[in-house]
Amino acid sequence: MVLQPIHTERLVLREPTVADAADVLLFRGDAEVQRYNDEPLRTVEESEAFIEHLLAETADLRRHWALELHSRVIGLMGLHSWQRWHRRAELGYDIAREHWGNGYAAEAAHSILRYGFTTMRLHRIQAHTIADNHRSVRLLTSLGFTREGTMRDFSLELDGHYHDSAVFGLLRPQWSATLIQRGP
Repeated sequence: MVLQPIHTERLVLREPTVADAADVLLFRGDAEVQRYNDEPLRTVEESEAFIEHLLAETADLRRHWALELHSRVIGLMGLHSWQRWHRRAELGYDIAREHWGNGYAAEAAHSILRYGFTTMRLHRIQAHTIADNHRSVRLLTSLGFTREGTMRDFSLELDGHYHDSAVFGLLRPQWSATLIQRGP
């Protein structure tokens, strides 16, 4: 299934391609961006393989978007671990550090949440983030997610320590109510 591009006020959310590998390497290879995520990529070839992996899984388990700003990919965002029967998926995201604090993640996430709840007919979208990742916690809270719990010592991070994971959830009725409160 090819994803149709989604246009937001400032971004184009589109399916990533292997041609995006150099842009993706800029943030997936940045140790600070990956601090609470996966091991940083080291080469364009690793970035290409990473994108190919995302595209291979997109058909059944995931939906991934490249966040394009002025013809450059500045991030990736997606809904993964899709459980069709349970009508749930997990939100994940990466944004290039130079674009932090500009609202691009929230802008993209609003459109992806809409896609998840309407097109994919999800009832629940959840997100896991390292509890000390205050930027991510603020983003999820601003999107209307509720913190539902903590998974202790969930992941070994680049600093050599285990970190707790905060579990957040957003249900379709909450999302719909947030839209009504926010207005058109």
